[in-house]
Amino acid sequence: MSNEYDLVIVGGGIAGATVAKTVIEKAAGMNPPRHPRILILEAGRATAMSADKYDTYVDAYREALIKVPNSPYPASGSAPQPNVLDIRRPEPGRPADSGYFVQMGPMPFGSDYARSLGGTTLHWLGTCLRMLPNDFKMKSVYKRGVDWPLTYDELKPYYERAEWDIIGVSGDVDDQCYPGIEKGDPRKFFKSADKKRFPKGEYRFPMQRIPSSYLDDYIAKMTDGLVIKLTDGKKKKHEFPVMISNTPAARNSTPHEGYQVIGAVGNADQGQRCEGNSSCIPICPAQAKYNALKTLYELIIKYPDKDSEAGEARARVTVRSQSVVMRVNHDQKKGKKGKVTGLTYKTYHEDGSAPVERTVTADMYVLAANAIENATLLLASKPAANNSDQVGRNLMDHPLLLTWGLLKENAGAFRGPGSTSGIPAFRDGSFRAERTGFRVEIGNWGWNFPENAPYDTVHDLVGGGEAGKAQLYGKPLRKRLGEILPRQFRIAWELEQDPVETNRVTVNDRYKDGLGKHRPVIEYDLSEYVRASLPWAAEASRQLFGALQISKKVRRPTYAPGDYTHYEPGDAAEVTYNGQTYWVRGAGHVVGTHRMGSDATASVVDSHQRSHDLPNLYIVGCGSLPTLGTSNPTLTMTALAIRTGEQIAAELKGKSK
Repeated sequence: MSNEYDLVIVGGGIAGATVAKTVIEKAAGMNPPRHPRILILEAGRATAMSADKYDTYVDAYREALIKVPNSPYPASGSAPQPNVLDIRRPEPGRPADSGYFVQMGPMPFGSDYARSLGGTTLHWLGTCLRMLPNDFKMKSVYKRGVDWPLTYDELKPYYERAEWDIIGVSGDVDDQCYPGIEKGDPRKFFKSADKKRFPKGEYRFPMQRIPSSYLDDYIAKMTDGLVIKLTDGKKKKHEFPVMISNTPAARNSTPHEGYQVIGAVGNADQGQRCEGNSSCIPICPAQAKYNALKTLYELIIKYPDKDSEAGEARARVTVRSQSVVMRVNHDQKKGKKGKVTGLTYKTYHEDGSAPVERTVTADMYVLAANAIENATLLLASKPAANNSDQVGRNLMDHPLLLTWGLLKENAGAFRGPGSTSGIPAFRDGSFRAERTGFRVEIGNWGWNFPENAPYDTVHDLVGGGEAGKAQLYGKPLRKRLGEILPRQFRIAWELEQDPVETNRVTVNDRYKDGLGKHRPVIEYDLSEYVRASLPWAAEASRQLFGALQISKKVRRPTYAPGDYTHYEPGDAAEVTYNGQTYWVRGAGHVVGTHRMGSDATASVVDSHQRSHDLPNLYIVGCGSLPTLGTSNPTLTMTALAIRTGEQIAAELKGKSK
């Protein structure tokens, strides 16, 4: 009996959408052409496939009292999702399980993700940095982590396609001066082999850069010529020239020749340019920022699951939402290879009727449901694809160390995207043999992250005021807010995290959701390698704040120029190192759990993200990254998904239908 579909994809986010689009386009260009039938199963709701329905998300964001990443996206009881508001530090022997995650500790995993059609691109910041060449060979160069089965040069053409054909990235090559790139010359680093699209190999992003904020320019002026000096454990001094670099971003701006800007889903005229709404996280009201709904919408319009009225042969795509895959059915025996024989899923309804269980079959299967969801599903499936015992292990994030201060002058905070520039100096260097690299993100939204500004600032001024005396309201309140808020300044020091086997996702029959699906059980901590970067980031911040003339320590509710950074014991994000206390937040960069590698005994998937144990199964997404480096992972994940889509299309060619 033939299978129902050529390909079934679990997860309606950017990884699944990219694989589907690539398979269809690549297969159509083959000789003879192939037009696959694809089913995408999404656990969450499909609320926002039109502009007016997307606006219900925007309304939910505006009405939310606390505006965290998942505020606009209500979870279903049948497809619950993690929320940063649920993060608690577990006590010894007592997991923190009040939210979706079951946190076993010793530290809580501090990030969440969205279980809705469109996935976490609904609330990502949109930063699109490429990884550096040394990020792919950490073991060879720094004796840390593992090497990838790919090099930067092998992935480079897929980066270009991710930037042009899927996401749409705004940026300027000349701004991208990273450590460790070819002779420090970004034009050489970005030089393209695609002479058809880029004559003479002169690469350009599809759209002009999003202008740097006034705050970026202010920081650049105040730190001009600054060289931060740090000393390692062997008393060797390292110097880091501070240069403010405009960041490539998944936001629409003025297009270069050959690129068509993609507007909002269902309303292409909206979102043609970034409007500076200052709410990229959790939501871009105009959809000028890329989200995976755009790619899915294109697939549904071009390739509906019905016969073509013109009688032409074409692919067919079905998106089935509110359908939670419960298990991967397979015939694999322990220590042997096998194949996937189907996926069993439950479709739930909003009218209170009982969920319906079905099993679907296909020639090939793709898991693209987020690193944690992929691992949970595989482990709950007898388990599947886990001869290496690596499924669920090596969970990573970018631990964030925040520092913040009040500048002497109005720097225009709370305008534009969340971040438009960073300081790349610490991303690579010989110090990575001893401690991790880190990237510096300049935040445009004042103290919203560390101090819940502007709301707590208003509270200070209205409810007790500065020094506990003033009771401001009306015009005096607005005037004082106008003096304070534009001077608020925040830095995020995004630490690289190394893969550690004991940082892992597991399942336990004690912990299931309302539909009977296993909830993720998480063990998590920071290695000594990561913790060693904390004092370096703090010292770099001290020198940077010195150049900004805000070294003096100050605390709310007093508002005067100075350094407001403080870390108090007892916070859920508390980390101690060498007797010092820090707070380390999650960045929402959920990576690891099914890493790729050439050795089937030490990895879950190969370089094409195909399971070593179940050859008709691909496990895609950030979970496949063996190491994380210092770049936000979505762009790299998308490049890998394109490469996987090509591989799947090549396999389909050999299968007759």
